[in-house]
Amino acid sequence: DLNFCLPVVRLVHPNIVEANYHTAAAGGMVTRLDLAAPAEIVLALEGLLASIDGVSNPDGHYQLSAGTHLLCAFAWPLYNHSKERSLRLVEPPAGLRLQNPVEPDHENPWVLLKLSDFALVEDDVTWIWFKGLDGKRDANSAGYRTAITTYLAEPQRLWTENQIEKMLPAAAEMFVTDTHWCFIGREVLGDAADLVQNPQAVMFDNPALTTVLPCGDADVELIYDLGEETVGYFDLELMAPAGVALDVYAVEYIAPDGRVQHTGDNRNGLRYITRAGLNRFTSLKRRAGRYLFLTLRYPPAGDGAVAPVHFRLVRVIESTYPAEPRASFACSDARLERIWQISARTLELCMEDTFTDCPLYEQTYWVGDARNESIFAYDTFGAVDIARRCLRLAAQSLERYPLVGGQVPSSWDMLLPAWSFLWGIAVWDSYFYTGDRAVLDEFWPAVVRNLQGAEALLTDQGLFGGPFWNMFDWSGIDDQHETVLHNSLLLVGALRAAEKCATVLNDGSRAAWLSGMRERISRALNSWWNPVLASYPDSLLEDGSPSPSTCQHTSFLALLYDVIPTEYRAAALANTLTPPVSMVKVGSPFAMMYLYEAMEKAGQPQSILDSIYENYLPMLRAGASTVWEVFPASNARPQDFPTRSHCHAWSSAPLHFLPAVVLGIRQTAPGCAAYDLSPWLADGLDWAEGSVCTPNGMLQVSWKRTREHLQVQFSAPESAQVHFERNASMEGLEIEVKHLIPGN
Repeated sequence: DLNFCLPVVRLVHPNIVEANYHTAAAGGMVTRLDLAAPAEIVLALEGLLASIDGVSNPDGHYQLSAGTHLLCAFAWPLYNHSKERSLRLVEPPAGLRLQNPVEPDHENPWVLLKLSDFALVEDDVTWIWFKGLDGKRDANSAGYRTAITTYLAEPQRLWTENQIEKMLPAAAEMFVTDTHWCFIGREVLGDAADLVQNPQAVMFDNPALTTVLPCGDADVELIYDLGEETVGYFDLELMAPAGVALDVYAVEYIAPDGRVQHTGDNRNGLRYITRAGLNRFTSLKRRAGRYLFLTLRYPPAGDGAVAPVHFRLVRVIESTYPAEPRASFACSDARLERIWQISARTLELCMEDTFTDCPLYEQTYWVGDARNESIFAYDTFGAVDIARRCLRLAAQSLERYPLVGGQVPSSWDMLLPAWSFLWGIAVWDSYFYTGDRAVLDEFWPAVVRNLQGAEALLTDQGLFGGPFWNMFDWSGIDDQHETVLHNSLLLVGALRAAEKCATVLNDGSRAAWLSGMRERISRALNSWWNPVLASYPDSLLEDGSPSPSTCQHTSFLALLYDVIPTEYRAAALANTLTPPVSMVKVGSPFAMMYLYEAMEKAGQPQSILDSIYENYLPMLRAGASTVWEVFPASNARPQDFPTRSHCHAWSSAPLHFLPAVVLGIRQTAPGCAAYDLSPWLADGLDWAEGSVCTPNGMLQVSWKRTREHLQVQFSAPESAQVHFERNASMEGLEIEVKHLIPGN
């Protein structure tokens, strides 16, 4: 095949570096096909529309006569996150020659086409679903589509119209090398077992060799299951003849029927071309996955036989934040223990110099994700420095935006208000865990500025509103409007956190401002409670009327942040615990964190445990070594596969809530100076033990029950006061509590 991967956005906008959705890919390319005889041409397109001689066949198959034909392609859609677009000539016929239609002797057979009139460059602060600049984005896209439809149908106009800039860059400047299509288009021809000797040797750092023999015109592929997800640098050592193309690609999941879950436009691999003799290579880019595919593509034999390839070592050099495995969790139900373990593994793989959403796809610090991940990392690793660094980077985004940015540092300019408000809550979290007032001294000006920015965006109804990415959960919430109620509820949460900060800092004037704003927003929210539906609406429509959609989220956030009036609390709690069929449910483990916080506050430990069983056991049954981005029932997953990302630390809530529920560990004072200890003795659990990190050492808890007796033991740092509390699950048991003091 002939593959041409066009980095169209960079070519159309050569002087900018960005990752925004709304940077127009307003360009394309054209070449001349010279055929010595009639033949079929088959095109495979990624992010392009194409025609040959003015004809566009949806199936990509063209029956062409001998002679000259014009192949033209333009990027479409105009806007998305794919900065590269690809065209492939599938199994090109013998006698095909590509020739530059402007300069026939040019070394690059393609002419680059740039439509400057449509080369709009915008940020994404005004979100995709809103018409920015009075509809300029939509108008630009529509105008571009009309233009390229004309040029594809009448390619002769390419040479007569001045609005198309025709450029003749060198091929090496116009195209980037893309081998991913070879991997996703692979076809199994047969068993290669006879061609591979000692296949296990590559997994060990010793002199033993794995030998791979060539197979004529076919390639040889080896697949290794690393046993669990990892992230790091591909590292190879092999002896080979010159010119062998070694493709190394990683994926996270292979379905039970053998289907490989590919990684979309995240081209998660590389091609290495061997030199004769010893080859050593370590990749410069971190990549993640569980299954490693090694494909050897040998050069033509020519006059002599091609020598085999001898691998000494293939490995992934894991690269993460240096998380120290300190905390632990075990109980009589091994399934819960395994859920805790894969949650911890996930968190470790999503820690670099910042928390990241996942190790394979974005590899990016998403501010809202980090609020969850910092809570988990405090308990599990005692990792304070990485959480504070994340707070600091996000605070710096206020130099550019009215609210804390959603993804920082980044060349994707975007606001996600839920993340902005969770950042403010995370500032209080950091102080509450460490007791270090320096956290508040450093971030207080940014906390105030973030909330001032939010106040400036309050609507006439007194709610937060703006044309931003108003998402909170991968679910069916009606959130494509400016005024989405969960944003105002999370803003109340940020105001409550800021009030506590102001109290510690003795900033009385700011505390009064914060409480006043919180009370105004709470009143505005409660004015939209619908007693018939027993819920808040998801959002307010553009005409000011309430959305007909309701979601579980508004109820549990209203409970969590003390917005809901007493008379509505029972209905909100019912929505939280047993939402009606018509109500939008939580769709991602990220939002589940806040559902669990609300359940914990409402004194519903069994509901948390039931939810963990329901939502995490399917991961265990699927053989997961890490926790997933979404639950299998979510609409946000790729069809036929359980999730997109199989390693997403926003989902590691069991790290916090299994110790909180099963061990009963709940921090009650800043600096981990005090804890309540109240294990929940769920049916089927006979014993549990584990520990969490505190800034001053480990808090360890174990319990064991017999028919009539419960023994609880704990040890804690000297600075921590631990108060044991009975709960309903201990009814009728004789209880013995032992405080174990190290050295005694």
